[in-house]
Amino acid sequence: MRTAEEISREIQKAGARCLCGTEKAAVRIGRLKDRLEALAEEIRQTDPLHPWAEAASSLSLEPDGLALMSMLWSLERPGAEGEEAFTLFLEKLGAVRLPFWVVVQKGRIRLSPVLADWLEGRLPALPEGASLQIPKQAYFCGAQSLMEVGGRYLAYAGGEGRPVILCIRGGKGSGRRFYLEQLLAREGLALLLIDGRYFSGSREHLEACMLCGQLYGAVACVCQAEGTETLSNVSRLFYFCTVIAEEGREPDADALVLFQDMPIPDLDCRVRTAEKILGETAALLPGDLSIEQLVRKPLPAGALVRRLEQVRAELSCGCFRPETIHASPFFNALHLLPSARRFEELKLPTAQYEKLRQISRMAAVREEVMEQWGFSEKFSYGNGLSVLFYGAPGTGKTMAAQVLAGALGMPLYQVDLSQLISKYIGETQKNIGRIFDEAEAQGGILLFDEADAVFASRSEVTDAQDRYSNAETAYLLQRIEQYTGISILATNLLHNFDEAFRRRISYMVHFPMPDAALRRELWQDIFPSDTPVSEEIDYDLLARNFELSGAAIRNAAWHGALLARSEGSPVGMHHVIDGIQNEYSKLGKRFPGEGYS
Repeated sequence: MRTAEEISREIQKAGARCLCGTEKAAVRIGRLKDRLEALAEEIRQTDPLHPWAEAASSLSLEPDGLALMSMLWSLERPGAEGEEAFTLFLEKLGAVRLPFWVVVQKGRIRLSPVLADWLEGRLPALPEGASLQIPKQAYFCGAQSLMEVGGRYLAYAGGEGRPVILCIRGGKGSGRRFYLEQLLAREGLALLLIDGRYFSGSREHLEACMLCGQLYGAVACVCQAEGTETLSNVSRLFYFCTVIAEEGREPDADALVLFQDMPIPDLDCRVRTAEKILGETAALLPGDLSIEQLVRKPLPAGALVRRLEQVRAELSCGCFRPETIHASPFFNALHLLPSARRFEELKLPTAQYEKLRQISRMAAVREEVMEQWGFSEKFSYGNGLSVLFYGAPGTGKTMAAQVLAGALGMPLYQVDLSQLISKYIGETQKNIGRIFDEAEAQGGILLFDEADAVFASRSEVTDAQDRYSNAETAYLLQRIEQYTGISILATNLLHNFDEAFRRRISYMVHFPMPDAALRRELWQDIFPSDTPVSEEIDYDLLARNFELSGAAIRNAAWHGALLARSEGSPVGMHHVIDGIQNEYSKLGKRFPGEGYS
């Protein structure tokens, strides 16, 4: 049995003989049609997937159409002759409208370049703004439900009887195109991308796209279609097409529109994606940085993949810097604080220390409980975590916030209250909204230091200023309750807090002044290992006789180190005592250490 390629070459020869023969055109045409029908049947039996047979089937070609395609294909061959006979052939066909797979270029009728490329086994040369891609299946974590929905949409569109548009919506980097590629790859379909910014939308170009869709089994996808007629024109040619749109946008076209919004991958999905992309390079992550911490920020799918590929390259090259995983915020009312502190550095009473440990453990599994245990469906509001730290100044509230952020691998953003509050009506609420929107985008922890300044109790309304102030406090309470992340508030004045807010917070932790035992631990750990410290320093005496907060002890040690270095000697007892005396004078308290030197 002859191969399909041999039959295909005979088809071309048949067309060439018709064009170049000496017999009358009518005789040649008749014989060509008979021969083409026989050869077409032979190809269908030999190789039904051969391009020539598929083209004839996809385009539903009758004998005249087969003859026309064969002759045009013959004319495409190098050194082909027979333009005169071809003209007679067209006259014999009669005054019929040329099919859409025929084009007229410089007065000459030619086979559409798309069909010619198909017959030659090449990807098509398409008009500017259009391109064909053959998607390949790739790893797409968490896409099972999305794929099922997309598959049902495709099946539904096939029986709708009118144009159907699948609108894939999401923000930049949300994986809209990747999702479409994977959906089509699973269905064995190609992707015809049409960029409305560059695609002319002429009849000839639209017909080239329609021909591409029929021959290559391609689904059209219109990008950047806002403000153009491209989508409307494409939807009239394809029974099913797709459009990539921004979040919240709706396409303007006379068709049935179905929507697929791209979700942010949950933590479990982000972890599995990281494990897949990082592979063996995950072992090169610093010991204090886990994969869960690396992907805790809720990035869109596309941005997540790009970031993980960047991390993999940096790890492979030995250039990875852990501090780069958290970006500084764009809003100037937020400041990124270092969060490299560890629980071992905290010096707190056992009850408070264990409470912070418990909060850290619960915060670490919060997303898992919400997403995998179904709490996000049961409780759709107020799922954030708010913690209030209260106590005397310098007792470690800000440091505890840094420790929590470090343990969770999350960025810590301190709110600049001077940038938050505005004298202009409505501006404070706008700033509050921007703060929480930015924190949501960065996946970070919000720290309101000296929080009583903005969470103060609401007062009775006596004038317009009271009304606006109360409205600002109410809006802040609303936003902090809606916030899905973690917020920490620190205050020295608990009694100033609005009672309504105290009822809304998740946890409260009291930071007391350290007792003598804790003060001794603080003094013993305060000096860095490289600091020359005299053996004469009596830590028991310092802890027993001077009631200082952790911050005051730090300041006194820093003062003593500077004084000792300026004298060219190790840090001695008199240097530290001088620092303590300085702290007491700042606090306006009587120094109890008269006689110490």
